[in-house]
Amino acid sequence: MPRKLVPVSTIDPDTGHISMRRSDPWINNFNEYLIAACRSNMDIKFIWSGNDAKALIYYITDYVTKVTLSFHDTFALVQKSTTSYMNPSYQTDKADAIEKSRKLILRCDNTLAPQQELSGVQVASYLMNWNDHYTTHKFQDLYLIQTER
Repeated sequence: MPRKLVPVSTIDPDTGHISMRRSDPWINNFNEYLIAACRSNMDIKFIWSGNDAKALIYYITDYVTKVTLSFHDTFALVQKSTTSYMNPSYQTDKADAIEKSRKLILRCDNTLAPQQELSGVQVASYLMNWNDHYTTHKFQDLYLIQTER
């Protein structure tokens, strides 16, 4: 940004390079119908070559199939966060077991949360206080702790 202004769309017959018309250096390529349908910001780029198509397919599949932290990475982070918690000097007789458990869970969550990737959709959904799942059924809660007693 800013992008080069191009007064007229042209095709170079020697190289095959296509220059698309651009009248504003600060606006991405866009399609007004897609913007209305998606109701979001967008950027359109035509895929000119096979190499560009391969790169796009790689990007999309990598994005869609990205995994969260592996089990051994998660376990290592939790272990790292609990080592100081297990220190005998941290143990006091005054702290009750529930409060200590709460602090342990909070510490583990604070260790793992920054390592997780969030998509723009997840962040927007959280900020707008939207539901994080949709279902056609209403489920009854089942509390297993009552069955153990």
